[in-house]
Amino acid sequence: MIEMAQFHNIKFLKEVEGLSQRQIATKLGISRNTVSKYLKSNTAPTTVLRNYVYGTKEYSQETKRVIPIIDQWLEDDLKSWKKQKHTAIKIFNRLQDEYDFKGSASNIRKIVAKRRQQIQEVFIPLDFQIVHQFQFDWGEADIILQGRHTTGLPLLRPTFRKSYAVCESISSCKTGSIPGWLRSCV
Repeated sequence: MIEMAQFHNIKFLKEVEGLSQRQIATKLGISRNTVSKYLKSNTAPTTVLRNYVYGTKEYSQETKRVIPIIDQWLEDDLKSWKKQKHTAIKIFNRLQDEYDFKGSASNIRKIVAKRRQQIQEVFIPLDFQIVHQFQFDWGEADIILQGRHTTGLPLLRPTFRKSYAVCESISSCKTGSIPGWLRSCV
């Protein structure tokens, strides 16, 4: 895919300088067919447009016929050792041998890559201590605390509680009554 600046350069060379398609192709070092394609187009190529044009291709009936088989093999691969898993080429060869598949290897590679992304295992650690989950924020209030006027206050709130703990300073949050307050939350 050419860049947008090159697209505009093709249009400029044709409309302003009056060069032929062959001359433009030679000057820019691209195919004459590419020059012809972009001269016919009124809009510059974009990634979104390209995904729209090339991302909506339907597979042939022959390829659609083997998709459930590929899915089953990939699910079986989740239970086997890494060295025993199918590669896309092994799947293609097996489809040709066992199911008389006449489709292309590139389509099988694309299907296998998409399916592997969909069935990829995700691990979320579920073991955590509730006391370690809290939100920290700064609050503003006019408070006279131990004879001093305070306006910016650090606030702590465990994610499982609705109440806040107000600290005089960051150091008092670490050493003062906050650890005891968090222990009392549990």
